[in-house]
Order: sequence, then structure tokens, then C-alpha cells
Amino acid sequence: MLLLLGAILALTCLYCYLTRTHGHWAKQKNVPTLPGCWPGVGHMLPSLLMQESLEYLADRAYREAPGDASAVGIYFMRKPMLVLRDPDLVKQVLQSDFASFHHNGREINPKADAILARNPFFVHDLQAWRESRARVVGHLSGKKLSCLFAIARNVCEKMTAFVERRLAESKLQEYEPELKKLFERYTGEMVANSAFEVEGQCFADERDPGSFHVVAEGLFEPGLVNVVKQAVVFFLPELAGFADVRFIPQSTEAFFRETLLSILKHRREQPQKPNDFLQFVLDTNDENDTESIIADLLIYHTDVYETSSLTLAFFVYQLARNPEEQDKIRRHVRDASGGKPITYESLKAMSYLEQAVYESLRLIPPASALYKRCSRETTLLGEDGFECRMRPGDGVMLPVMGLQNDPRYWDDPEAFRPDRFGPEQLAERNRYLFLAFGEGPRMCVGMRLGLMLVKLAAATLLLRYRIVPSAKSPWPLEMDRSSFLAYAKGGVWARFKRLEEESVRR
Repeated sequence: MLLLLGAILALTCLYCYLTRTHGHWAKQKNVPTLPGCWPGVGHMLPSLLMQESLEYLADRAYREAPGDASAVGIYFMRKPMLVLRDPDLVKQVLQSDFASFHHNGREINPKADAILARNPFFVHDLQAWRESRARVVGHLSGKKLSCLFAIARNVCEKMTAFVERRLAESKLQEYEPELKKLFERYTGEMVANSAFEVEGQCFADERDPGSFHVVAEGLFEPGLVNVVKQAVVFFLPELAGFADVRFIPQSTEAFFRETLLSILKHRREQPQKPNDFLQFVLDTNDENDTESIIADLLIYHTDVYETSSLTLAFFVYQLARNPEEQDKIRRHVRDASGGKPITYESLKAMSYLEQAVYESLRLIPPASALYKRCSRETTLLGEDGFECRMRPGDGVMLPVMGLQNDPRYWDDPEAFRPDRFGPEQLAERNRYLFLAFGEGPRMCVGMRLGLMLVKLAAATLLLRYRIVPSAKSPWPLEMDRSSFLAYAKGGVWARFKRLEEESVRR
């Protein structure tokens, strides 16, 4: 009997401990709680079962929240997290009250991943973040982007030569690539050419284990190993340090380090220095400080390689599914370039192409949510009377996908309509409804570079090829909800055909 009572008491105490914080949002004014909260794990059971990332949990909470609620509460294990549904509250977190929410929620243990911990995205100390961001911004000024443009245009020529070889091999005179894999070659070669002054071999016909895109492929893609690794690295940094779990594998870091050391030796012997990203980094670092140099180069690689290839894949998919818009954008590109090779200035003039990229990012942003952490006590106030006290350590999720596809804010949100991002529409719309690049002081530092790379690749392909849907990609795409980035199950596919073999709509 005593053993039974002791067991009941122990289980009761355990239950109270596991659920003690789960009444937090019930005490707040106007904060409903998402159903499905489990003792100890909160709303993270689907995540623990590898079914749903935290980002997609935020998206689900956004969509399942009752009525016009300004926010909905969830629990990350035992920690309270608030999912915002009001763009004015988003503005308060990202801009107005930035000092209270300057922490990005994801953490990197510098003992486990010293290089990645230097990325401004993961730096939490405010002064260290300012210094880190200023350094990266300096590498991507307008003048330096124009230098990188010349390299990117050369990479685009390699990409079209690769596509032409695939077309020549096809009896149907068409090339059907998985778009993410194709554009990984493009961004991988861009990193190799601009950051390491080497041929990346990304467009080689035979798979080269030493090519830049092969070395980096699979780093972000969903799968059991990656999902577990990302959960440990981002949310259990102490365990990551203890178990030496790294986001960037040691083999990948060693590859870049060895490549850098050989390039530095060669560059010291060169009397004339090239205008590339590596030189921009060397100009702002001690040449002997290899750790700082490799950190800046890996930041560049991470930002360029994955997000730009994802953005391109989904954009080209949208072009295939919307042939009238594809033709309109193609005519716009032709007019802006004047029938001549694309220049840095003519690319900047392709405003409708840029609107189309933004619209694609609205429909499928690379990251479906942003994660912030409260760093000092404050109160979130909505115009509808919403009021919520936030304590240090409380999490805030900004559901990018939800806000950008909400019919309350976007007419016919599933339609691909680039005119949504015309000057008049931008002036009328709350800017915090579009968060593909973030907003406020921590807005994506590589936005201009990413847009340049995406626009240039898309414009180059549109001038040569008609892009048509592939039966391998359904409409709409089914997303892999276990990943913290946007990945489609089965990949993203399209078919390329030479324009001269197609009748072009005028």
C-alpha cells in the first residue's frame, strides 16, 4: 500500500513538474492556446516523431488559431512560445522593440561549431552582432556587388553550356532537371569562383567528389540524421558541445580550409589582386588570421549556396506553372537588356522580374517562420486591445508562411501575381506582411546579393529556354514539414526547351 501511495505521489509530482508551465498562456489576456499540448513535450510531439519542424508548427498554429486572434500560445517542451498573427505585433518585435527581441532563437555552441557561431545570424551579444554584421555588410557594398556580377555572369554561361549538353543528349530535345540540384551547381560554382578563385567543377558531366556542390550537398536536406543533428545543434547547444555535434561537418570545413590555404599561398605571389569576394575578405582581415577568413567565407557559402538555390528552384517552378507570366517576364527581360548581353545596370532595371521573384518568395519562402527570443521584460500591445507580458527567455515565432498566404491580407493568396509587389501595392500594404528576408535591424544581410544571383540566372535561362511543367512535380507541391527550410517531397522539377523550337507568345 505504501509503495502504491509512493508511486502515485511520485507520478503526481512528475506530472506537476512536466505541466507546471503549461498554464502560462491561460493567464495572459487574449492569448488562446493551440490544442494538443502534451505533458513534458508541449506541442513538440510531432517534431519528436520527425513529422514537423518548429517552423511548420508555427505555421500550423497560425492557421488553426481561433478567429482573428492576434497571437496564439504554444509550448516548446516546457517553454512558452508566442506565435504572432498581427503584422503590427511583428513590427514591434522586429523594429519598434528590437532591443527586447534582438536574440534570434537558434543558438550555436562555439565549442562545437566555432565557425558557424561567427555568422551574424547566430550572434546574440548585441555589440558582437553589430561588429559581425558591419563586417559582412562591408563585403557586399554596391561597388563590390558589381564585381561579383561579372563572376556570376560567367557562371551563368557555364550553366547554359551544361543545359545545352543535356539537350543535345535528349531525343525529345528537352532537359528535365530537379531544379534544386541544378541550381546547387550554379550557387556552388559561384562560391568556388568568387570566394576561392578556383573552378568548382560543379557543371562537370561526371560527378566529381571534389566539386563544391558535391561537398556541400545534403547539408540542409531533410532526413533522419539531419533532423536530429539540427535539433541538437540549434536547440540543445550544451549537448552539442558535449557530444561534439556540428552543423557543418568537419570534413566540409577541412575541405574549405585546405582550399583556402593553397589559394592564399598563390595569391601572396600575385602582384595584381582580383576583384572577388575572397579579396574583399582579405582587405578587412589580417591575412594570417585564417580562422576569421574561413569564417567569413563559410558565412558567404552558407548564405549563397542554399537559400539562393532554393529560391531559384521555386521561382522557376512558378514560371513553368504560369506560362503567361513567364512570357511577360521574358519580354520584360528582353526590353531591359536591349538585345545585348545582360549588364549589372540592365539587371537592376528588371523591376518586373524582381517583383516576380518576390511573389515566388511570398508563396514559398525558404524559411516558413522566424524565431526570436525575448531578452528583457516587455509588453506586446496590439491595436485590437491585445496585451501580453513577455519575460526574458520567452520565445516568439513569426510565421512567415502564414502571414504571406493569409487571405485576410492577400487577395487570392494562392495565385502567382507579381503585380502585388508593384510600387503602388507596396505603398499601401503593411511591410511586415512580407518577411522572406526578415525586417528591421536583423534583416537578411545578403538580400541584395541573393536577388542579383536569382535574377541573373532566371533572366539568362528565360532568354534561351521555354520552361514547362514536369509530371514529376505535382500542383500544388507537397512540402516536407520535417525540415526547417522549404523542401518539396520528391523534389521540384521542370522541363527546358529551346526557344527557337517553340512559338513564343507576343
